[in-house]
Amino acid sequence: MTANTGLTENEMFEATIAWLRDRLPDSWEVAPTSRVLASSSDGRPGAAIDVRGPGGTFATLAVEAKRTFGPRDVDRLLGGLGRVLRSLAGEVPILVVTSWLSERTQDKLRSEGINYLDITGNALVRLDNPPLHIETAGARKDPSPAPRGKARVQGPKAGRLVRMLVDVRPPYGVRDLATAAGLTPGYVSRLLDTLDNEALVERSARGGVESVDLSGLLRRWALVYDVFRSNQTATFVSPPGPSKTISRLRAVDQRIAVTGSFAAVRLAAVAGPALLAAYSEDPTAVADELELIPADEGANVALLRPFDPVVWERASMEDGTLFVAPSQAAVDCLTGNGRMPAEGDALVQWMTGNEETWRLATLPAREAPAKP
Repeated sequence: MTANTGLTENEMFEATIAWLRDRLPDSWEVAPTSRVLASSSDGRPGAAIDVRGPGGTFATLAVEAKRTFGPRDVDRLLGGLGRVLRSLAGEVPILVVTSWLSERTQDKLRSEGINYLDITGNALVRLDNPPLHIETAGARKDPSPAPRGKARVQGPKAGRLVRMLVDVRPPYGVRDLATAAGLTPGYVSRLLDTLDNEALVERSARGGVESVDLSGLLRRWALVYDVFRSNQTATFVSPPGPSKTISRLRAVDQRIAVTGSFAAVRLAAVAGPALLAAYSEDPTAVADELELIPADEGANVALLRPFDPVVWERASMEDGTLFVAPSQAAVDCLTGNGRMPAEGDALVQWMTGNEETWRLATLPAREAPAKP
């Protein structure tokens, strides 16, 4: 479909029929159904499409057309229209049609076996009989982003809050969370609204946080963060190699925190680390002391000037070397290069299965607010 966020829900339904017809052979038929199905999730008469394949086999797709549709709407759909349709003979498949679907929403729909199509071209339509599989990619970013007044999961303040939500087990209230993260309660409340809409946190009636989707939240942050772009990065070649260089960091007269592959491999080994990444307030001085050679290509050391002081928080010392918290190492790996994303995946998996070994039970006291 052509990206046009001004389409009405009826226009989306008509465009869906045209979109399917364009992608199926002439021997297939696509038309509005004459079957009577359950009402849509908001009580309106349900719209549906018949897809008829060769030999007369056909399937009816129940269409849920919405101008906006997010992760939380997947839960609502499953509790309403989806439950009714899945109880019908043959389990009528559902097709969600909307203006734009985030990657997280697509993942939730896919995992629940729900078909989807947005007007930017993100689509997954699967039928068993007649056999059909159509999958296309559209816009990764929302063409109509959130209006002002709605907090986005982007920037240092959002990263600081994500780190706190991941690092500390709920429950906790908005004000306590804001104090611990060095943020204003208003900002925290607005960002929690956004995260709640994306089904990344569960909140109480009073607005406090009851639970957090660890993996989902880290991966959501990784969509707008990049370890080598969000931080000021300088790359070098260390002739002795990264494994020997890391042992020399403890002798440097500066605060340095190792992140990336070398931080991840301590908890979830994938392969031998090839790049030493570390945070430092003065990368130039560290490079001089370690006799590193500046290099744009073939680098085996990356020194990062932090995007925010949060990178130092909840870091831990091991054999004289400081390592960032697992949450920071995970997002740094997920957004890195080479083997780093695979190392990030392994670390996130380890984190979700071993919360008791790294996650705090209560919010930490903040001695001084972090710089904005």
